[in-house]
Amino acid sequence: MATHCRFQHHAKLSRRVRQRIAPFAAFEFTATSIAIADILRAKSVRRGHKLGWLLLTFVQPIGPWLYFAFGQTRD
Repeated sequence: MATHCRFQHHAKLSRRVRQRIAPFAAFEFTATSIAIADILRAKSVRRGHKLGWLLLTFVQPIGPWLYFAFGQTRD
């Protein structure tokens, strides 16, 4: 009996696809980093708690953008 895992034979992304995805991944990584740094520095956030917003920033791709739109304090 062969021991095959359903997920063992995954297809690799082609070089062209990786090149197209890279700018979006870099953009999301940057947005997430900025949101996390902003949350950690902020004295308070709007509409919720800092921990909730911090966890939400890891929900890609919308987490950081939700924080910037609804959670970030406007000084």
